Amino acid sequence: MCIPEPLLERISDICKRAGSWLVVDNAYEYFTYDGAEHCCVEGGHVVNLFSFSKAYGMMGWRVGYIAYPSNAVALQTQLLKVQDNVAICASMISQKVALHCLDSGIEWVKSQVKTLVRNKELLIEALLPLGKDAIKGGEGAIYLWAKLTQTHPNDFDVVCWLAKRHGVILLPGSACGAPGCIRVTYGAITEEQCMIGAYRLRKGLEELVTDGLVE
Repeated sequence: MCIPEPLLERISDICKRAGSWLVVDNAYEYFTYDGAEHCCVEGGHVVNLFSFSKAYGMMGWRVGYIAYPSNAVALQTQLLKVQDNVAICASMISQKVALHCLDSGIEWVKSQVKTLVRNKELLIEALLPLGKDAIKGGEGAIYLWAKLTQTHPNDFDVVCWLAKRHGVILLPGSACGAPGCIRVTYGAITEEQCMIGAYRLRKGLEELVTDGLVE
């Protein structure tokens, strides 16, 4: 989900008035669609998290960074404590890849993101048996969410059934704090593969809605 700037500013103001930190995950900052734009908020109460691994499509090459107020001495102390107890750091090759990403700029990333649009469209269509209003996400990142029907709300059971009966693997929403939902990714897959997966998913959801968890 890509949070619109007015809403993000409102959330920031609420946190500021409450004396609370606002931690913003900017991992997929360049993965936006349909005219949506990523934005950052700043302030003495805001911590921004960034990830080369996600933003530049270098998944697995774990490199990221934190941006926080320079006068937040207490926060810096706690962060250094955490860093002190981490026995590993980003590997040299990961650091070199991250540096190359900075040198190359974001245009390459944006060109690759464009290739995901068709995958997203295919999966949105595949999720339609659950109802158009049940589908959320797609403005940013590489995920879609869909709320399951009231007759079959157990996301773990549904995901297992779809895998065994229809050969398509999804993530249960309960694993991400959203029980009763399923999560679908359209990244790291070719359009041809996505077409096969979308076909199986739609067929499975149509059967789920019509006949239930048929064995």
